[in-house]
Amino acid sequence: MAIPAPSPHRMNRFAIDLLDAARIDAEPAPIDPSPAVRLALAWLAFNGVAEAWQVELFWKCTTTPPGEHGMDPYCRSRDMSICINRWTTVARGKS
Repeated sequence: MAIPAPSPHRMNRFAIDLLDAARIDAEPAPIDPSPAVRLALAWLAFNGVAEAWQVELFWKCTTTPPGEHGMDPYCRSRDMSICINRWTTVARGKS
């Protein structure tokens, strides 16, 4: 059985799912972004799902530790979730 060619909608969903997994991995501590994370962010930006500032925010949140302020871990987690939720909504409208 042949694998069907991916549509932009499926590629958006794959990218968002991959980034959501990266978000979960980055919750306790920063991660080293894999080439897959880089490609997923680039795809979403290229396809008009993610804006440049959202990509930068997600990148910063996943790759740097939270600051010393007591609310920083919460804000970091919140910002990553906001990006994923926004991209999911935008991608849904593009199908």
